[in-house]
Amino acid sequence: MTNREWLLVGQAKEGDAHAFALLYETYYKDLYYFALSYLGNEAAAEDAVSAGVLKAYEKLPMLKRNDSFKSWIFKIVANACMDSFRDRKRLLPTDFEDAENVKEQGRQESGYEETEWEEVLSQLTEKERLVVTMTVFSDYTSAETAKALGMRAGTVRSLKSRGLEKLKKLLS
Repeated sequence: MTNREWLLVGQAKEGDAHAFALLYETYYKDLYYFALSYLGNEAAAEDAVSAGVLKAYEKLPMLKRNDSFKSWIFKIVANACMDSFRDRKRLLPTDFEDAENVKEQGRQESGYEETEWEEVLSQLTEKERLVVTMTVFSDYTSAETAKALGMRAGTVRSLKSRGLEKLKKLLS
């Protein structure tokens, strides 16, 4: 974290909305690409980032250390992604005929079609999905991912290995 970012976090914690907006600009792309990798859908990723950033803004005064802002906001967005993923999965119909109707209605309303990648990622556990998207698709180190998710680096490496092995089997 740069000195400028550290100062912006301090100002944002004191209620400076402009400082928070500058922080948001700094991290938006990383947050968006992480959410997109996790959810596999642009609209869902934008919604998850928006929900996460809004929650972060509301909870910012509770952040204890300015230098942990990045991992803190990633954790909040990761939780928003997990919520979105669970909600979308829960809404899937159980009956084949209903599934076709819902799929067609969804295409007409939003232009959304479930991708093969989404289906493959749904086979991983939540933790594996988070770790794989952060380390592989968003290029975070095991240590950075561990800090953001509140895990040990060894656990991150283990989850990454297990997740990638599952993906390899599913995609072959």
